Amino acid sequence: MSIERLDLFRVLSARRTDEIVVTTMTATLQWPLVSSHPLDFDFLAFGMGHAADFGLGLALARPERRVIVLKGDGGLLMSLGSLVTIARYGPHNLLVLLMENRSYEMTGGQELAPGVDFALLARGAGVEQVERIEDLARFEAALPRLLTEPGPHFIVLPVTNSEPLPPVAHTDHTQRVVRLRQALGLA
Repeated sequence: MSIERLDLFRVLSARRTDEIVVTTMTATLQWPLVSSHPLDFDFLAFGMGHAADFGLGLALARPERRVIVLKGDGGLLMSLGSLVTIARYGPHNLLVLLMENRSYEMTGGQELAPGVDFALLARGAGVEQVERIEDLARFEAALPRLLTEPGPHFIVLPVTNSEPLPPVAHTDHTQRVVRLRQALGLA
């Protein structure tokens, strides 16, 4: 089973309130189709693998605010050490949603090694709250809990994407940082 990625994003956007949402790679292209919240941070369009690192930093710096990271499985493979660091610091306010499409979608759709078990990798790194959610109804039912109970949470979500990806148009990086700082009351 798998979840259509834009449907997943729509459900998350509808339930989201004042959480910071950090995106990377293809999520930076599709998340803006469903959300224009001032706490959306998609500066990481070309930071493959580093959304969780950035989200971890925000979660530690702003413990009063939940941080949601939308990242891909190919990106995670490029920064597996982030799992160990998340487990080490264990921020209660971090929710990592791993979009598992079994490919490096942004760089041409090359397939990942077929035996990779992302939930097992996260558990092996020491992350305690790891789940695999394979359908949209279960994700929607789990979301209120995931947005309120202490984490960190690492959720593997098998996704597909039938929508064409919008073109990459990330040229206003400075403004994205300024916008996030303003939304956090830092500017």
